[in-house]
Amino acid sequence: MTIKRSIILPFMLGSFLIAAGCTSDNNADNDQQADSETSQVTDNQDAEADSGEATENNDNENDDRTQNETDENTGTSNQEPSSVSEQLKMKQSAVKLPTSFPTKEDVEPQIEENSDTAYTVKYQTSSGEEVATFSGTLYDSAEDASSAMNEFQSGKEVPSYDEGATDLGHGITGYGEGATGHQYFSWQEGNWLFSISSLTQDNMDQPGIAKKMVDYLENHMLPAPDPTGAVLVDYPQGGKEVQVDIRWQEQDKIYRLTTDRVPLDALEMATSVK
Repeated sequence: MTIKRSIILPFMLGSFLIAAGCTSDNNADNDQQADSETSQVTDNQDAEADSGEATENNDNENDDRTQNETDENTGTSNQEPSSVSEQLKMKQSAVKLPTSFPTKEDVEPQIEENSDTAYTVKYQTSSGEEVATFSGTLYDSAEDASSAMNEFQSGKEVPSYDEGATDLGHGITGYGEGATGHQYFSWQEGNWLFSISSLTQDNMDQPGIAKKMVDYLENHMLPAPDPTGAVLVDYPQGGKEVQVDIRWQEQDKIYRLTTDRVPLDALEMATSVK
């Protein structure tokens, strides 16, 4: 009996130690697995945070790029309009100047005429490209100013007949007519007369040009003339170039903007006059 007990006890002790060792190994494995899972969760959270931060940075960059592209659509003058007007000799209450220009470059004003009764400011880009010329003239009376406007508008009035009528939208009708190798298209908006002229052989889409101008003026206001104003658009032979002449009367004064830019660019500058 003594021999059997001696054999059994060492056997039981060995089994117990083996079981304890297995349990310890299992616990270690579990601890390592838990540590691995925790590390993986942390890594995933860090990756998500980095991804979110990168996305936010990309969004900010896109916003900045869009803003920069928007800012570049319209140029500004290197001198504020008030700074230029203060250099003009005409009484300040009568001085008006454009404030917006259709160019990505800065615009530099140059005073070409400066007296008590007249001023002329030429605008060009920093690279020397001419953008527009703006002038103001003070007449002895409103009647003299009206005579000058009538002479400018002579022969460009809107026809009183319906032949050649085109619906320009927004309740406005334009009229086209031809004479001596030229085509003319005109319409009226309030106290403003609009006229487009080109050579017949160039087949210019005058109604299409007029519709774009009418659409633009639905959201942009020209200065209020007293009593009248006119926008004349002339396409020389070939139709690849254009000359726009905008004038309006304000009692005893006439303001004028001329440019070789397309009509919508001319309207942008004219509607910005202050």
